[in-house]
Amino acid sequence: NFPEVFAAAVTRFGDRPAVSVRGPSGVRRFTYRQLDDMAARAAARLRVAGVSPGERCAILAENSAEWCAVYLGVLRLGAIAVPFDTNYSQAQVATLLRDSGARRLVTSARCAETASTAGQDTGTPVVALAALLAPEGPGPDAPPVPAITPDQPAVILYTSGTTADPKGVVLTHANLLGERDGAFAVVPVDERDVVLGVLPLFHSLAQMANLLLPFSIGAHVVFLETLN
Repeated sequence: NFPEVFAAAVTRFGDRPAVSVRGPSGVRRFTYRQLDDMAARAAARLRVAGVSPGERCAILAENSAEWCAVYLGVLRLGAIAVPFDTNYSQAQVATLLRDSGARRLVTSARCAETASTAGQDTGTPVVALAALLAPEGPGPDAPPVPAITPDQPAVILYTSGTTADPKGVVLTHANLLGERDGAFAVVPVDERDVVLGVLPLFHSLAQMANLLLPFSIGAHVVFLETLN
């Protein structure tokens, strides 16, 4: 499963940069160990909030190290990550919350208004990304990684909905690792590489190229706060 793969990368490359985010105020950089600590914090607090292994947890936020940490934390918990397009309207988010059966919706400040309204419409509790990852104050102990078999669902990705309502595609841990292995067969990437991420992380290609593949082998991903 992917949490085991990421844990192995943290062991080997803990002090190497995992994610950098470049914005107007400079660059924020996170090592593999720091990202792992953030993911463990997210997993622990989501468990306290009522998300159990096998349940769905939606994410509505722009690209960031925090997005990656929550995604990794959901998988570490044995739950299922459900990333949403940040361009969705409140009505679209509400529709997909009902369709996915998500127990929680994690959102950034930028998407908070849409998330809050959709959460009220569906009765889905909304969790602020910053609060979920805040280092201040005592936090619950990180839950142990449960036994996750390759055939267990890891992610539900929604189609764009160009011709009809978006449909959720269920990907197992075996699907994720199989796609990673297929990419490695044709693209040589190792811990010396830096990958520039320009696609939104809710996109299937971005999750492979800017998260699953580099985080498997200790590479460094760079995100830009804005694109033009």
